[in-house]
Amino acid sequence: MLVGLILRNRYKIIKLLRSGGFGDTYLAEDLDLPQTPKPKCVVKHLKPNSNPAVLQIVRRLFDSEAQVLYKLGDDNKQIPRLFAHFEEQGQFYLVQEFVDGEDLSHEIIPGKRLSEAEVTKLLQEILAVLAVVHKQNIIHRDIKPQNLMRRRQDGKIVLIDFGAVKEINTLTVNTQGYTSATVAVGTPGYMPSEQAAGEPKLCSDIYAVGMLGISALTGLQPHELPKDPTNGEVIWRNWANVSERLADILSKMVSYHFNQRYRTAAEALQALTPPAPPKPKPIPTPVPDPIPTPTDTSSRRRILQTLGLMSAGFGLAVVGNNIFGSRDNSSTSTTGETTSTPISTD
Repeated sequence: MLVGLILRNRYKIIKLLRSGGFGDTYLAEDLDLPQTPKPKCVVKHLKPNSNPAVLQIVRRLFDSEAQVLYKLGDDNKQIPRLFAHFEEQGQFYLVQEFVDGEDLSHEIIPGKRLSEAEVTKLLQEILAVLAVVHKQNIIHRDIKPQNLMRRRQDGKIVLIDFGAVKEINTLTVNTQGYTSATVAVGTPGYMPSEQAAGEPKLCSDIYAVGMLGISALTGLQPHELPKDPTNGEVIWRNWANVSERLADILSKMVSYHFNQRYRTAAEALQALTPPAPPKPKPIPTPVPDPIPTPTDTSSRRRILQTLGLMSAGFGLAVVGNNIFGSRDNSSTSTTGETTSTPISTD
């Protein structure tokens, strides 16, 4: 136990968070930073085989995996950032960002069935983060509720505890000088057959996510679900109230043969996301023909000539009305007085 120790004169171990065959994880304080209280961080203690031949390989793998974790955490806010990695007295340590929240074992509870909508949303959240990892051609190897944190600050899923680092603790050297892993990295029930055989693939993570979804739908833990003895497929539909669409997607995710699964998290996420309905085409608004405007001198001249003829025609119409209009027996003098012609009575 490291509780109370200060590593590198900087990281003070506060308490043990979890312990396992692959190493121990502690909560620590960063004493170098000026904040009060001191910022929290997570220290992972790896205890590899002490064989000198193994330690040389472990150092190389440790540095390589630390670079991977640093890049992933730097690229995505839903993967803990790596603050430091170092070796002290043959022991290896990773210092990572502390995620304040609870893991998904508080949401996926044995005996409790989540609705299809809840499970679909949960799978989409997990696959969206995992797609970032798969894009870098990295296999997580240990997807399970305990390695998926629901961050308290914003409610987002954070992916922790990558299995490649855990593999460092399992390395041994045989009599011929070859190194190998003593056990497969992963968790029974969430680990597909090819991973158990030591040959994990990107789609091995898809199997684990699918089993997590089935567990949430059925309320049963993966090891409680029977398998078809003829083909190794998981039998689960009888315990779930689920649509054919989601059932088919989950069955493909947990297919026994890896080449029948979705190859990456991005593919599985696309299958879970229904296509958007087509937008209705807008009804075009009729546009009146524009009034022609003269664009050159000849056009203006023609328009002016037309207007001149129209004016002339209007003038003739007025004159003609005066000339050929109705006549009466009265006449008007130039002085404006009306005169009459006497009618003879003789």
